[in-house]
Amino acid sequence: MDVFLRIDINLVSMLMLGLVFLIAYRRLDVKNILNRVYLTTILVVMTLLFVEALTVIINRRPEPILIPVSYGLHMLLFAIAPILSCAWYLLIRNFTTVGDKLSDKIRALIIVPVLINLIFTALTPVFDFYFVIDSNNVYARGEQFFISVIFTYAYLILGVFYIMHNKKSIITQEFLLLVIFSVIPILGGVFQWAYYGVLLMWSSAAFALIFVYIYLQERLIHLDILTGTWTRKSFDYYIAKKLRQKVVEPFGGIFFDIDHLKSINDEYGHAEGDEAIKEVIDRVRGLITSGEVIARLGGDEFIIISDSNSIERLKNLISDIELSFSVFNENKVKPYQLSCSFGYGLYSEEFKSIDRFLRFIDHRMYQNKKRQE
Repeated sequence: MDVFLRIDINLVSMLMLGLVFLIAYRRLDVKNILNRVYLTTILVVMTLLFVEALTVIINRRPEPILIPVSYGLHMLLFAIAPILSCAWYLLIRNFTTVGDKLSDKIRALIIVPVLINLIFTALTPVFDFYFVIDSNNVYARGEQFFISVIFTYAYLILGVFYIMHNKKSIITQEFLLLVIFSVIPILGGVFQWAYYGVLLMWSSAAFALIFVYIYLQERLIHLDILTGTWTRKSFDYYIAKKLRQKVVEPFGGIFFDIDHLKSINDEYGHAEGDEAIKEVIDRVRGLITSGEVIARLGGDEFIIISDSNSIERLKNLISDIELSFSVFNENKVKPYQLSCSFGYGLYSEEFKSIDRFLRFIDHRMYQNKKRQE
């Protein structure tokens, strides 16, 4: 019973985090790097919660075979802890900034502590660096235990400093949430370090992940049910973050809608109209690159945002989309034809606001539509 009372918080945390993972996986765009890092972090925390619970269950069990098992489980905990806190730091960076790209030098500096920790962990069974397990299978901290603590918490503290440093680039409603998200696991870890035997670090990390999902789910990248594209809210959130960066690099935008959709709905029914929309978007999605996103702004109106600052890229993408439609139409897959009207341009600070830019490419789209009529 005493063992259960020690691990009950881990079990509850795993259950709650598992439910959040299932919900998040279904609702979020798993191709988006922010969402991928978030979901991966959930899986790692769940693994650590499970492993930590196992170490408590087998601790002090006298069976000789459990001693190497205990060594293996504890080594796994010590090896993964800095990796997780590093992922936590990267998650903070992705929450905070859009299109954040690390230089090779910074990437190397980030990885070095993780590699050193792996070496210390591997040598622990020989030199008792991080922990000791005696002949009675009793776990105790090693003299160099503090080194693992430093490696683990350095990333978490660095994440807090990163948030503070980029405060002006963070949407106001998110600032406090990001701070809480970063501080909760730090506090949990401090209590676990100060009060030996208390399991709070990974459960507090789990609660932080759940807390952030509850309050940020409307601001994470969500998908339109019909098309699988980003929703208007997701687009607005993404653009708001993009434009709050210290340096706003020019980026491309393509505004388009589907021609004659009303005729398809009237003649073949709205179900077929929905199929036409999905066919269009499937073809467009197959042509955009990893640096481009597509969002549904409403009805049959969509927008593509490209990190490219080249007009030629936008023209080539439109040409490729139109060619794909031509193949569809020539093969007479459906009794109707697919086509779209496009308006495109490069955003720069000369537009003053994203609304002016959207009106600009929207106007271009309607000029294109009139020329086709």
